[in-house]
Amino acid sequence: MKRFRLTNTHFVIIGLLLLVLVAISISFLTSKVMLFLALFLIMSFVVAIFIYQKTTYELSETEQIGLLNKQTEVSLKNLLDQMPVGVVKFNQSSYTVDWYNPYAELVFTDASGKFDDKIIKNAIKEKENGSIDQSIMIDEKRYFFNVDLDEGVFYFFDNVSSVYHNNVMPSTSPVIGIISIDNYDDITDSLQDAEVSQVNTFIANFITEFAESRHIFYRRFDMDRFYFFTDYNVLSKLIESQFDILRKFKEVAKEKELSLTISMGISYGDQNYYDIGNVAQKNLNMALVRGGDQVVIRENGEHKEFQYFGGGSVSTVKRTRTRTRAMMTAISDKIKTADSVFVVGHRNLDMDALGASIGMQFFASNIIDDAFAVYDDKNMNPDIKRAVTSLQQDSMLPLITLEQAEKLVTKNSILIMVDHSKTNLTLSKELYDKFSEVIVVDHHRRNEDFPENAVLSFIESGASSACELVTELIQFQNARNKQLNKVQASVLMAGIMQDTKNFSNRVTSRTFDVASYLVTLGSDSFEIQTIAATEFEEYRQINELILKGDLFKRDIIISCGDEDKCYSNVIASKSADTMLAMAGIEATFVIFKNLKGQTAISARSRNKLNVQKIMEEMGGGGHFNVAACQKPEYSIKEVYHMLIEKIQKERSRQEEY
Repeated sequence: MKRFRLTNTHFVIIGLLLLVLVAISISFLTSKVMLFLALFLIMSFVVAIFIYQKTTYELSETEQIGLLNKQTEVSLKNLLDQMPVGVVKFNQSSYTVDWYNPYAELVFTDASGKFDDKIIKNAIKEKENGSIDQSIMIDEKRYFFNVDLDEGVFYFFDNVSSVYHNNVMPSTSPVIGIISIDNYDDITDSLQDAEVSQVNTFIANFITEFAESRHIFYRRFDMDRFYFFTDYNVLSKLIESQFDILRKFKEVAKEKELSLTISMGISYGDQNYYDIGNVAQKNLNMALVRGGDQVVIRENGEHKEFQYFGGGSVSTVKRTRTRTRAMMTAISDKIKTADSVFVVGHRNLDMDALGASIGMQFFASNIIDDAFAVYDDKNMNPDIKRAVTSLQQDSMLPLITLEQAEKLVTKNSILIMVDHSKTNLTLSKELYDKFSEVIVVDHHRRNEDFPENAVLSFIESGASSACELVTELIQFQNARNKQLNKVQASVLMAGIMQDTKNFSNRVTSRTFDVASYLVTLGSDSFEIQTIAATEFEEYRQINELILKGDLFKRDIIISCGDEDKCYSNVIASKSADTMLAMAGIEATFVIFKNLKGQTAISARSRNKLNVQKIMEEMGGGGHFNVAACQKPEYSIKEVYHMLIEKIQKERSRQEEY
C-alpha cells in the first residue's frame, strides 16, 4: 500500500490550526497546569507529525532493492529495444522460442510476418554438441552469437565483422603460413649449379625483405618452401594490400627471366597451433591444385570460409612423371582393397568426362574384375549418344546406367570421380551418397565443395584435360594382358581434342605425348569426326547465340539467349568457343536457358581474364580459361547485370594486382 506523505501545503494548514489552538488555550485556560498540558499536547502532535514524515521517506532495504531492480529492468528493456543486439529466450528442452526482442524480430521475421527460428535451433543444437563456431549467416550477412544453455538465452550481435575481429579474434591471435615457390623444380632442372645458386639467392633475399618489412618471423624449410609465424594484425594488413607480394615477386622474377610465382597457405585462430598448422598446409595444397600464384586463407575451425587472393596467371604444368607414377601406384593399391569400382563424370556428360570415365574403367579393370563406367541414359547430348553407341557395340565393355549402378553398389565399393571434384556437380548425388570412399581425378582447380570422403586425389590444373591425366595413368600401368581398343582410344582422343580445341589451346609436350600413345593404339580420326560431328540444328542454334552477342569493353563478348528458348550446354559452350576465336577477343560469356529451363552461363577466356574466379563468385566453377555456372532462380536479364558487375570487379582486381 502506498504511504501518505505531507506536503508544504499540509504543513502550512497544520501550523495555522496549531496557532489558533495556542491562542484559544491562552485566552480561555486560567489554570497554569491546564495551559501547560495543552501546550504539551500541541508540541507532542508537532513532533509526531515530523516523525511520521521522516519514516515515510525511509524505505526498507528490500524496498530499495526492488525499486532499483525495477529501474534496471526498464533501462535494460530500453537498451535491448534500441541497440542492434538480438535476444531470444528459448525452452531448454525443446528449443522453442518463448520471447524475443524487437531487433531479433526484425532479423528473423520473414516476408509473411512469421518468426523463422530454424537457424536459431540449429545454432543451439551445434553449440550443445560442442561446436566452436560462433557465427551465423542470415540473408548473406554474418552475425556473431552466443548461447546460455543454462538460462535458455540466445543473443547475437549486428556488424559481426567489427565484433569478431576486435573481440573474438584479437590482433595478437597467432597466424601460421607456408610459402611455396611455384615451378621451382621445372626451372632449376635445366640450370647449371651456379645458376641454381643465383636463383636460390634471389628467392631467399626476396622472402627475407618481405618478412623484415612486415616484422614476420620465418624459416626456410626447403629450397622452395618457407614457413612463417605472425599475428592477425599483420595478416589483416596483408589482406588490405590484396597480397601485393604475389605481383611484386612475379614482376621481379620476370625481370630476371624466371617464370616463377609463389603460393601461400595461411591459417589463424585460437591457441591450438597444431591445428592451425595443419589447416595452413591444407590451404597451401588448395592453392597449388587451383593453379598456384595465389593465397588461400581459412581460419582454424569447422565451417570456416575460404579467402582467395591472386590467381591471375594461367596454370602451368607442375606434375612430373614421378608424381604420376606415384599416383598410379597409390590408386592401384586402393582399388585392390575394393570388391567393385564405379567411375562417374559430371552431370551433362561431355566428351572429356566420358572419355576419362572409359579410361579409368579400363585402368581399374586391369586390377579387379568388377569395374564399371556409369552414364545417365536419360540425359545425353547428341555427340555423347553417338559415342555411347559405338562403345556399346563392344560387348566386353561394362558401360552401365545410373539405375543399374545403384543396384550393384556394395559397402566395399569405391567411387572414382573424373573431370570434376565438386559433389554438387557429380553425375548423381544419390549414387555418390552410397560410397564411403572416393578417388578424384581432375584437371579443374579445386574449391570448397570437395568430397569429404576422398581418400586419394589426382588433381592437376595444368593438364589439358581429364583424358590426358587418365591416359598417362594407363601408360604407367603398362598392363601386359590387354590394351585399349580402337573405340576406347578414339573416345579418349576426342575428349582431349574437345578440351584443347583441336590442339590449339592449353597444350603441352605432355599432351602430344599422350596423343601419340593413343594413335599407336588405333585412335581413328574418322571415328572421332563421326562422334564429334555437329548436326545441322545444332549448328543453326550455335549461330543464333553468336548473332545475339554484343561487345563489352571492346575485348569481351556477351551473348544472351531468349527467355523462352532452351539450348543444350554443348551448344552454349561451342558458341562461346567460336566467339573466342575472333580477333581481339579475350573472353566470351553465353547466358542461356538450359534444357531444364534454368538460367546458366558458359564462359571462355584466353590468358588475361580469369573466368573461373568470376564463375565461382556466381556459384559455379571451372578453371582459368573454361568455366560455367547455373543461376536457376534468376532471369537472363538479371544474370546479365550480375555478370557485368563481376567482370568489372575482376578487371579492377587485376589492375590492382
